[in-house]
Amino acid sequence: MSILIKNTINQEGYFITKVDISKDLAQLKDEFLQICGEVGTPISHDAKGSIIWDIKARSDDMTDGVVTFSEHNLEADLHTDSQYSEYPEDYFALLTLKKAACGGGISYILKVEDIIKELGETEKGREVLEIIQTTEYPFIVPNVFKMKGETEPEFNFGPILKNGEMRFRVDTIQKALDYNPDFCTEQQKEAFDYLVNLVRTTKYTKKFFLEDGDLIFINNKTLLHGRGSFTDSNRHLLRIRMNKHDKQLKLA
Repeated sequence: MSILIKNTINQEGYFITKVDISKDLAQLKDEFLQICGEVGTPISHDAKGSIIWDIKARSDDMTDGVVTFSEHNLEADLHTDSQYSEYPEDYFALLTLKKAACGGGISYILKVEDIIKELGETEKGREVLEIIQTTEYPFIVPNVFKMKGETEPEFNFGPILKNGEMRFRVDTIQKALDYNPDFCTEQQKEAFDYLVNLVRTTKYTKKFFLEDGDLIFINNKTLLHGRGSFTDSNRHLLRIRMNKHDKQLKLA
């Protein structure tokens, strides 16, 4: 099964299967971790070394600073995870324990190859393609992933697209530019705006709902993912980040 999952996420960008979730949560987390360990090497998602992330919307005020999409119930633009990190993970998995009963929380996915294809169809798009591959953009680090006690903004820099792989999230780039507009040239900003508009309007985006028990594996380098807004505070997913088995890198 793990070979099928790896082959599919490397070729198609994602793979969905079903898991029996009628078990004790601790046992379910152990099984989730075991499945992920057969696909890749699970890695920590924070400075504490936590492997499994409970995805629930926070009820407290999140207007101060930079928050990750896992912490709120608003719409999440198409993006890649850990784009702010020096080494974004190769894969991640999401296990749906309880979908949003309100009917919200629809999932979006978009292949990087389709973005490249659409950019290549026009002269302007080809110019943008060149800029996002050959220049560095700033990514601000969300508060939850900063080192404990660190109050100053943290940034990582890199190209949005490299060797057919993408690191992209609208607000982490935009908030970095809000902090220091000189991080990018006007040409870079124009290219970024063009890319954002294309990602938000392209016909290649697929939309679907994850049902209770659905386990989705996503290639974090070749597929953008997003989520619609929801109001059900009981929505609950589990997430595990992974690198390929032959890569032993720890997230910054």
